Amino acid sequence: MRILEASLERLRLELVHPLRTARGTYAAREGFVVRLVDEEGREGWGEAMPLTEFGTESPEDCERALRTWLPELKRSEDTALPERHPAARHALEQARLDLLSQRCEVPLYRWLSPGAREEVQVNALLGASAPEALGEEARRAVSEGYETFKLKVAGRSLDEDTARLLAVRDAVGSRGRVRIDANGGWTEPEASRALDAWAGQGLELCEQPVAAGAFEALGRLSARAPCPLAADESLALPGAAQRLLAGPRTVGILVLKPMVLGGLLPALALAREAARQGLEAYVTSSLDGVIARAGAAHLAAALPSGRYASGLGVGHLFRDEPDHPFRPVRGRVSLPGTPGQGVA
Repeated sequence: MRILEASLERLRLELVHPLRTARGTYAAREGFVVRLVDEEGREGWGEAMPLTEFGTESPEDCERALRTWLPELKRSEDTALPERHPAARHALEQARLDLLSQRCEVPLYRWLSPGAREEVQVNALLGASAPEALGEEARRAVSEGYETFKLKVAGRSLDEDTARLLAVRDAVGSRGRVRIDANGGWTEPEASRALDAWAGQGLELCEQPVAAGAFEALGRLSARAPCPLAADESLALPGAAQRLLAGPRTVGILVLKPMVLGGLLPALALAREAARQGLEAYVTSSLDGVIARAGAAHLAAALPSGRYASGLGVGHLFRDEPDHPFRPVRGRVSLPGTPGQGVA
């Protein structure tokens, strides 16, 4: 495959309402779109959405890496991608995989795994702060067909988060799967108190209850928590994946952010190794745009297990979200059957 054109454009996505997490409040996302064109006129698209708080390089470093490596892709199809710049690597790899799967005349998810599923479950990300607004948002999500609901916690008092959680549980009923995400915002004692207090709420799982590097605390919490724990931000640390897989069992689930892990292929390899070790995995967005979410949906379909809903239903958080085939319908994303990743 020969690359004849390689271009880069800036991308800015405005959020409808600022999204508050334990790591900060975000009003917009800024990144880059990569476009590759091969010798037969096929277009491959990739996206880089760097954010150092999520574990990637800075936007400035990302742009420098992309502008350095794009000309290299035109010189050689065997060009190795930048290892130390995960967001830049993600964009370049995604665009190349888009072209490769088009060249093979198969959808990207089939290129990733011949046994991939044709649709993926997604969770509803609830972004409101006040309990009343959260309850209303959760009821809307139920009416839209969602079955899994994600609530950001930490960064508030336990009483505040308890009121918010109860509002969501009341709105979705006992059959709704509610997961919480602390984004590493609790200390170990705070996490213990919260998980103990919410033991009767039937939580599906808790993402990253303590700081990314607090592996021993994660292990202690996991041994007594009333729900499974999932590692998210921890996976951005060098060597963390190997430690979680090879060492004593710390968590039962890995949360895969392709933008942070450096692309779809590294994320898929990690999911497959996790499955061999008896761990589950699912895919989430790092508040990315449509192109990156399209690639993530193909990845989610190719995972060894589809047990847990992926976190890709975030389009409603952005202003002026364009029409695209990766919008969730009844809590699921149906993947296009056309060659490539199906987005331009």
